[in-house]
Amino acid sequence: MLPFVFLNVIVSAVVVLSILFWWDNRGGEGLVGDATTTAALPEGVLATPNIAAPPSGTTPPEATTATADEPVLHTVQAGETLNIISQQYDVSIDDIMAVNGMDNPNFIAVGQQLTIPIGGIPEPTAAPTEAVVVVALPSPIPTEPAAAGGGVIGVTGIIDPGILETEAVQLVNSGAQQQSIQGWKVRDEDNNVYTFGDVSIFGDGAGVLLHTRAGDDTFSDLHWGLAEPAWRSGETLTLWDAGEQVVATFVVP
Repeated sequence: MLPFVFLNVIVSAVVVLSILFWWDNRGGEGLVGDATTTAALPEGVLATPNIAAPPSGTTPPEATTATADEPVLHTVQAGETLNIISQQYDVSIDDIMAVNGMDNPNFIAVGQQLTIPIGGIPEPTAAPTEAVVVVALPSPIPTEPAAAGGGVIGVTGIIDPGILETEAVQLVNSGAQQQSIQGWKVRDEDNNVYTFGDVSIFGDGAGVLLHTRAGDDTFSDLHWGLAEPAWRSGETLTLWDAGEQVVATFVVP
């Protein structure tokens, strides 16, 4: 029996070694190798390259569109003030006045077009030749339709009488409402007469200056166009309304 048992052990060992040898030679075929081995893909399938993921905690940049702040034109409506307009566009009253060359916020009219500097006044590219001084002004007064008798117009003074370049009559509305003075007249003792055109003066202290010399009219500055001064000390100025009624008199100091 021993020879047969020994022979059986030898045969079994040979069979096991043969199987192991065959399996070892077969194991490298069709298996995924190391990191540098690329597995074969079926025909018609494209390989997708590896794309490195962004670092943890970062987000891809988003596309941004830069919108330049550009001035817009605003047409003044009845009942609007510079304060209302500035709040509507989120632009300061000072910026609106500076861009439009305004000296007094009370002098805006229905239908007037204002440039609104959205985003602020741009910085000049060159050094300005003249400094711009911004002066704090009283709160603007609403633009209300002119009502007859709604204002109280008076002559509050004559600036620099006898000096043509700076001589001017100052008219002020001490009433609560806007007052039209179209057709009104200013007359001196030499019978020189100035007739107002389509002019309205806002209420509560608003006024206009009537300059004796020639010049370009604005909302707050009118020009008589005389070649010589109109006023002298002791002379009486008379203000007439459109119905030829005396509204006020003023004696030049």
